[in-house]
Amino acid sequence: MLTFAVILVIFVAALLQGVVGFGFALVAVPILAMMLDAQSAAALSALSAGTVSGMMLIQNRRHVHFGEASGLILSAAAGVPVGVFALAHAPHDILIVTLGVLITGFSLYSLAQATPIELKDRRWRFLAGFLGGILGGAYNTSGPPIVLYGAMRRWSRDRFIGVTQAFFFPVAVMIASGHFVAGFWTRDILNYYALGLPGIVIAILLGKRLARGITSDTLSKAVYGLCVVLGLVIIVTNVL
Repeated sequence: MLTFAVILVIFVAALLQGVVGFGFALVAVPILAMMLDAQSAAALSALSAGTVSGMMLIQNRRHVHFGEASGLILSAAAGVPVGVFALAHAPHDILIVTLGVLITGFSLYSLAQATPIELKDRRWRFLAGFLGGILGGAYNTSGPPIVLYGAMRRWSRDRFIGVTQAFFFPVAVMIASGHFVAGFWTRDILNYYALGLPGIVIAILLGKRLARGITSDTLSKAVYGLCVVLGLVIIVTNVL
């Protein structure tokens, strides 16, 4: 029964990311952490998320804008040490709750606008990537600045998926490698991952079909809505 539940969580999380381009960890990590221990949940999520991003990157490789993606990745690499330093020296509760408040507040503000905020200048990618690197180094959550940047750039769904997965895939590989070195890859985790692979493949293929016809405005609203949920989850889990 536990194995079926784990596979179902992986499938639902992969389907969400297959439709809107992110959100796997938003669904998978909190639920898996209730079924498994925290280390196992993180390890299984990273392995599965890397597979999801890799598949979606292959599907959308023609839509990757290498200028956008490379700028995000390089600036994220500069931000990771800052995040690690903050994690080591700054009060964890204050930092993580502040992150949740900022994500929730900005996303609600963006949803309230008649016309979604739009960024014309792609030089903002350096700030988005840097902030993503800081959050990734500190909390393993590099996604919010990247997806918000993509939403404000008003990319088509194909461009959004291509660029975000080009960012998420190497990040997931780095995280999964760290988990391997730390000894988080147990036999049970690898079994769950192997059993969940067919569901991941089906979810990605189904997600692409479900997402057909999604406009940039609809995608932006979906991203902001998910970021509201993400921000509230961060706040609630660290305050209560």
